Amino acid sequence: MANNIEISRRVLLELRDALRYGVCYDSVSTEVKQWQDLRIGNYLSGRTFQHDWRKVIGLCIALTFVSTYTITLLKSTIGLRSKKHGREPPIAPYWIPFLGNLLPLIWDPFTHCDETIKRYGYSTPVRLRLGPFKMYLVSGADHYMTLFSNKASRCMNTKGAVLLALENMFGTPSNVIPFYAADKSGVNSTPLPGSGVQPEHRITYLQVKAAHKHLSGTGLAQMTGSFLNILERRFSEAQVGPEWVDQPDLYAFLQNEVFRAAVEALCGPHLLLQSPTFVEDFWQFVTDVPTLIKGLPRWMSPGPYRNRQRLLDAVKKWHRYASEHSDFSRIGINDPEWEPYFGSKLIRARQEYSSKMFFMNKDALAAEDLGLIFATNTNAIPSLSWFIYEICRDPALMARVHREIDACRESSAESNKPVLDTNALYNQPLLQSIYAETLRLRVALIVTRTPEQEEFNVGQWTFPPKRVIALSSRTGAMNPNVWNAGTPEDPHPLDKFWADRFLIYPNDPMSGPLRKDQTDIKNDYMSKCISETKPAETGPRFSMEGVEGGWIPYGGGQRMCPGRHFAKQEIIGSLATLLAHFEIKLKEPKDGIEPECDMRYFPFGGLPPTKDIPFSLRRRQL
Repeated sequence: MANNIEISRRVLLELRDALRYGVCYDSVSTEVKQWQDLRIGNYLSGRTFQHDWRKVIGLCIALTFVSTYTITLLKSTIGLRSKKHGREPPIAPYWIPFLGNLLPLIWDPFTHCDETIKRYGYSTPVRLRLGPFKMYLVSGADHYMTLFSNKASRCMNTKGAVLLALENMFGTPSNVIPFYAADKSGVNSTPLPGSGVQPEHRITYLQVKAAHKHLSGTGLAQMTGSFLNILERRFSEAQVGPEWVDQPDLYAFLQNEVFRAAVEALCGPHLLLQSPTFVEDFWQFVTDVPTLIKGLPRWMSPGPYRNRQRLLDAVKKWHRYASEHSDFSRIGINDPEWEPYFGSKLIRARQEYSSKMFFMNKDALAAEDLGLIFATNTNAIPSLSWFIYEICRDPALMARVHREIDACRESSAESNKPVLDTNALYNQPLLQSIYAETLRLRVALIVTRTPEQEEFNVGQWTFPPKRVIALSSRTGAMNPNVWNAGTPEDPHPLDKFWADRFLIYPNDPMSGPLRKDQTDIKNDYMSKCISETKPAETGPRFSMEGVEGGWIPYGGGQRMCPGRHFAKQEIIGSLATLLAHFEIKLKEPKDGIEPECDMRYFPFGGLPPTKDIPFSLRRRQL
């Protein structure tokens, strides 16, 4: 600045002298040129100064990200190296202050969870920062079993995930959500101390009680029987003859046929009769769930909101019609398990207890039943499509399956056709193994637990109250410390389907779902030598021994999905009914690429195929 003023002063003096005394212009021009050069330099330096500010801002942002990651990485390392018992799990490093791990978790939840677990291993829980909230990602079969224990069930809830699903996914009115949140009485018949909830307002307990009562025992048999009878009728009426008929997609075929049968068995026929587009709208809703769960404003995703509203309106219309023609209070021992208006006794039981809740309006009740329909179909039908796909693509496996199904057919005095013994069918070892392997590989969900009042210890780790603990079924399914992956001579990687993974063969110490090592083989051999007097097994047996902490497609503990028994019977029964009516063969994919699981649907349960599965079918000739 001083230099600038000095040159300017000298230029003015030179000009004055030139005018007064006729000083040589060259000397003046030299000073002027210096002055001009300085002005140009100042101009350029001003532009550079402005440009440097943009660089400075960018540099500050970059330094903020780098320093945030460095600090959180340092905290994570200190947490990992600490030997203190009862410490909080280490934090997962992140780049963005405040938001933490939120953006990558929203953008690609499966990849983020998978990479985090690979980085820390199966024995170390990890703390995630999700904006103002903290969540703990837990892996490891032992940790899972601890969180599913009776002790954990008494002091933990699933409230956070349930409330999120009710409001964002199923459209429960926001003014009703606080009443769900206020129920802290637990799932047992005796409410938790201090909960202070009226008996008729214990919605979580009443939901679980109704589901367990009507989806087990007589209620389960009636529900499955109704479903298979409806599916049998639909397949019998299908316009398929003895000639092969090409179908574009196996999954779409099952979405229509099996879903219609399942909804009619659950709700009666009038829901679908009164709303002809319900099936298409429902599967569009399933496609929209990854968008809806984010809770975006309606104006940002109007299509998913409109489609969901059509479904809710259809359910309310069915509720009105059924109430006008039937009495939902008919849920006694002598009342029918199924009737044509409300359908199953489960639906009537839900209507009956909801009628006593002052906050349960028509919109909330419609969202409840939409959630029930979602839960009973979005795991089962994608899993069924993979179940059938894996059997159909392996002729040898198909032959084995036919032998097991045929072994369950009995002659009937009332009909010339053999009758299927469904109880025997559901307990066939190979069918159960294929079913379990399908769910291990093709279901990916997040199970949550939240300590209610006090901190909870899992191994050497401590979890504070009111913080969500998340468990991934996919992580359990791919845990190499749990699962049998075959032998070097006969490998069966965990990311590939193996029909016999859950079968124990009497003369094969390497069989069964649990990982084997040399000690296991030696112990198995010794136990066989000791028990030589026992009758020899003639065939394989289905087993889940030792892998309970790795196989959690229905969650675990007291809050395990109460509809799991119906889902199993629905999947195995649908296959048997389909094969009784049709021959099926898959068509080669045009691009030569086999379908894979669509991970966009993680963590919502059943993973549909990434592409169509074309197939052909024809009427089976008896």
